[in-house]
Amino acid sequence: MKKPLIILARISTAKQLQGTSLKDQVEQGMKFALGRQMEVAEVVKVQASGKSQLLNAGQLSETMKKAKSMGADVVVSKVDRLSRDQISLLMLKKASVESGVEIHVLSMGRKMSEISDMEWSCLAMMAEQERKLIVERVKRATRNRIGPIGIQLDPRELAQKSIDKRIELAKAWAESISLRDRILEAVASLKVPNLKNVARYLNGEGMVTRRGGRWDGSNLHKQINRLGWNWKKMVR
Repeated sequence: MKKPLIILARISTAKQLQGTSLKDQVEQGMKFALGRQMEVAEVVKVQASGKSQLLNAGQLSETMKKAKSMGADVVVSKVDRLSRDQISLLMLKKASVESGVEIHVLSMGRKMSEISDMEWSCLAMMAEQERKLIVERVKRATRNRIGPIGIQLDPRELAQKSIDKRIELAKAWAESISLRDRILEAVASLKVPNLKNVARYLNGEGMVTRRGGRWDGSNLHKQINRLGWNWKKMVR
């Protein structure tokens, strides 16, 4: 029986550079699985900043739980695809050891268990520092920008592509954390299953929004609409 593998791919924005796009990261994971004769059990696609990709919340947490329950390994293209938060990366190494979930970092050609605590600490610090530098570069580029940009592109087409990409990633995120099932569980458990109470239920279960925040009636309603679910049918 082949060892199961979960591919974790993360981008910060829909306009990710070639080589670090979701497609590229997934292809790298697929090639790794083929070379190691492992079976890809799931592909987790995340669109979130490295800062909000925390171990105690969201898709990174759910991925580790699934990997442990399935007896699977996890593969990522680079360390910073896991997170750009230093504390979360340090916690992740400890969680990997304690849970037995092996994490493969393709850019290094090594497993997390083969990386010493001191080296991993340096990598975590560098990942967070790089995030700060990226933020500063973006601010500086925006501040110094002069004249129209992309005038040969159709803004309506670009806007629609961006919306479609966000919806695609939102659906992948919702599926990875079983959001629909959790909402239905809340509806079945609550005496008054309105949006506000369901949001409270999700918060009580330790679930967070895609950006790592708390649920409320408003953002829950927006998420349900974005995913194309029918709230009235869900509460019947």
